[in-house]
Amino acid sequence: MVENEEIRHRGVILDICGRRIDVSVKPEDACGSCKAKSVCAVGDGGERIVSVMSDIPHMYTVGEEVEISTAKIMGVKAVIYAYVIPFVIMLFLLLALLDFGASESTAGLSAICGVVAYYIVLFFFRRKLEKTIIFKIHKIYE
Repeated sequence: MVENEEIRHRGVILDICGRRIDVSVKPEDACGSCKAKSVCAVGDGGERIVSVMSDIPHMYTVGEEVEISTAKIMGVKAVIYAYVIPFVIMLFLLLALLDFGASESTAGLSAICGVVAYYIVLFFFRRKLEKTIIFKIHKIYE
């Protein structure tokens, strides 16, 4: 059985709305040596806002420093949805259209439109996806 590693980041609570807690996560210096950096988007840019659902939002306050975590497999799943599937769609459309005799510009434009359509569908199903990629929030006791 493979060990279920977690991806953890510290952040600051920006907003609490009902059960949803918005946490601002900034990349840390430790990201460079992190084992999970290949599946994590936090280390490759600026600030990220992560929404976490909590059954006890009253235990947290805006401005509080917290730690959020998710299973490493959730990070892999997010990478597949965000990068792998669109790449496969683009490659498939490009090669299929070229094979059927479409011009390069038509095939390329159609492949890009296919990826745009995928992201639009993903946008409309974002609420369902939010339920499959789960983040946990933890208080920091120092």
